[in-house]
Amino acid sequence: MRMISFALCALVGAASVAAAAECMYRAQPFSEGTVSCQHGRQLRCVGGKWEDVGSECADDDPGDAGVEVRPGVGEPAVAEPAVREGAVKQPAGPKEPNVP
Repeated sequence: MRMISFALCALVGAASVAAAAECMYRAQPFSEGTVSCQHGRQLRCVGGKWEDVGSECADDDPGDAGVEVRPGVGEPAVAEPAVREGAVKQPAGPKEPNVP
């Protein structure tokens, strides 16, 4: 009896693994349970088909929108003050101790 129930559990487990089909989006396979943003909606892969989760999302990552990227520019636009420049306050020199 024990052997039959063990074999039955193994069969059910193998069937559930086989049932976990992949979903495809933009020629990319997605595994069971994966959530993907498609056309402004969040969809979850369930049994090889996409199901609507009920949430809106953004298809495109705005990232650094509005940031101007200038490759090759290595210097800052404002010059940094040099150490001996007059506008830079120099630290006071060390003081000699008073030895009696």
